[in-house]
Amino acid sequence: MFAPLPASLSLFAYDGNFPHGPGWYLAFFRLGLVMAALFAWGTLCQWIDDDQRELEVAEGPLWNMIALGTGALGAFLLFAVPAFWFVWLLIIVALAVEAKMYANVRNLLVKDTGHHLLTPEHFKRLAKKYLKLDFSEEGGPRGRNIPIIFVGKRGGASNAETNKFLTKSEESAGYQSALELIWNALKMRVTDIHLEPTKDETLVRFRIDGIMKAQESMDRRVGDSVLNILKVVAELDITEKRKPQDGSFQARVLDPDRPKSGGRLVDFRVATSGSVAGEKMVLRILDQSKAISNLDDLGFRPKVRDQIRSIVGSPHGLFLVCGPTGAGKSTTLYASLHEIDRFTKNVITLENPVEYAIANTTQIEVNAKSGKTFAGELRSILRQDPDVIYIGEIRDKETAEIACQAAQTGHMVFSTIHSNDAVSALSRLIELGVDPSVVANSLSGILGQRLVRKLCPKCKEKYTPSPDALKRLNLPVDKIKFLCKAPGEGTKDSEQNACEYCGGSGYRGRNGVYELFVISDKIREMIESQSKPNNQQIQQEAIKEGMSLLFTEGLRQVISGDTSIAEITRVCK
Repeated sequence: MFAPLPASLSLFAYDGNFPHGPGWYLAFFRLGLVMAALFAWGTLCQWIDDDQRELEVAEGPLWNMIALGTGALGAFLLFAVPAFWFVWLLIIVALAVEAKMYANVRNLLVKDTGHHLLTPEHFKRLAKKYLKLDFSEEGGPRGRNIPIIFVGKRGGASNAETNKFLTKSEESAGYQSALELIWNALKMRVTDIHLEPTKDETLVRFRIDGIMKAQESMDRRVGDSVLNILKVVAELDITEKRKPQDGSFQARVLDPDRPKSGGRLVDFRVATSGSVAGEKMVLRILDQSKAISNLDDLGFRPKVRDQIRSIVGSPHGLFLVCGPTGAGKSTTLYASLHEIDRFTKNVITLENPVEYAIANTTQIEVNAKSGKTFAGELRSILRQDPDVIYIGEIRDKETAEIACQAAQTGHMVFSTIHSNDAVSALSRLIELGVDPSVVANSLSGILGQRLVRKLCPKCKEKYTPSPDALKRLNLPVDKIKFLCKAPGEGTKDSEQNACEYCGGSGYRGRNGVYELFVISDKIREMIESQSKPNNQQIQQEAIKEGMSLLFTEGLRQVISGDTSIAEITRVCK
C-alpha cells in the first residue's frame, strides 16, 4: 500500500522500518528544526537588508546576496545530503558566522558603542534587560582603580553624615559607576554630563565641544543609584525627586604616574529636576587646570586684543560681553580680570555661582533664595571702595542702572548680557529701562562672541571650493585655492569618520569668534540723539570705524584652515 519515500525526502521520514502501520509518516521534530532554521534565515536576511539601507553600507547589496545564497545552499544540502544532523548544524553555524561578520562591518560605521551589535557588551545589555542579570560586580566592583576621589563641597567641607554615607557606598555598583562616569567625562573633555531617565534605562549624554553625544546607557537601577551618590556628594536631599535642586561638589583627580602628588581638584555644579520618567541630573564640569589665564589664550586678532586691553585697563567704564548661553562669555571676562593688577586694585566679583577662584579677588556668590540678589549686593559693594567690579549677568533694570552709574562714578565694571550681537546689546540695555544718555556715557565697549569647533588636525580634508560658493561668501575667487572640512562633511558619510583623536566627529577643541564694538564719540552722539537707537545705522558707523562682524571674523578662520564653512554657518548665522 505504501511505497518507500524518495531519498531526497528521507530527512522528514520516521526512522522506523518503512513501510509501516498508520501514522508517524513524518519526523515532526526534524521538521520543526528545519522550520526554525528557515525562520532564522528569513529574519537574518530581513535585518541585513534593513540595516544596510539605514546605515548605507557600501557593500550592502553584496551582503544581501551572501545572505540569500547561504539559505539557498543550506536548503540544497539539507535535501541532497542524508546526514540531517550534520547539515542542520552546519546551516546554523553558517548563519551565526554570517551575522557576526556583517555585525563587525556595520559596527565600524556606528560611533556610539552603545548601539554596537553582537558584542560582549551587547549580550550583557540583553542579559540585564531580559534576564535581570548584573555583571557590574564580576571580578570586583568596576572602577576600583579609577583615580577619582569625591571630596564633597568646595574646599572639602562635607559634613560627617556625607562622609559616612560615602564610606559605606564605596563598594556598591552605583558608587563605582559614578566614578567611572566622571573619569570618562574628564578623559573626553566633556563640559556637561546629562543623566536622563527612561522606563528601563538611564540615558547618558556628554556635551563635547558644544555638541551633545550619546554614550552607553545604564540600567535604570544603576542609574538611580548613581544619581543618589552624586546628590549625596553635592549635599542635596535624596528623598526629593520632583522639585528642582542645585548644588556643587569637588572631586580629586589623582595622577597615576605621580600617586603621591595629591592630584588636582575639579569642581562640579549639579542641577536636578523632576520629569515624567523620573529625576534628571545635569553636571557642569569646571576644571581649574583648563581655565584661561589671559587674553592671549583666547585667539583674538592682535588688533582686537590690544583694543580690549585698552578698555579693561581704563580707570572707569562699562565693558559688556554678549552672546548665547555657552558662548564663553564668563571665560573672556575671567581672562580680562587677569589683565588687571589685582595687587594694587580692589577687585570684587558678583557671580551665580562662582565658577573659578581668582587670587587677590573678593568673590561673592549671589543666591536669590537667601535674599542675595545682583542689585542688592551691588549696592553693598559700592560702599567697599572697589576699583573693578565684575557682575555675572545684567538681567534686570535695577542691576543695569546701578552698573551704569558705577561706571560713570569712577569704577571699571565688567558684565555679560544676553543678545545676538554687539550692537543689539545696546538696545537690550535701553529695553531694560536705562536712559539712552546714561548708556552712552557709561559704555566703553561691547564684545560679541561665539565658539566654533576647530577641525581635527589629524583627519581634516582639503578641498577646492567652487567659484560660486566663494562668491556667495564674498571671498576672493582668484586667491583661495583650497579650504578645509571634516571628513565626509556635506555628504551622507559625515558621521562615519573613525579618527580616534577627535572621536569620529572631525572636530577637536573650540576657538572664539569675536566682534568688538568700541563706543566712539560719534556713536555716543547717535545713541543720545535717538530715544530708540537705530541698530542698523549704528552698526554701519561701527563698521566704518573698523568693527568686523562675527561672520566675517569666522571666515578668517575658514581661510586659515582652522574650521569649516559648515561650522561657521551653523554658529554665526
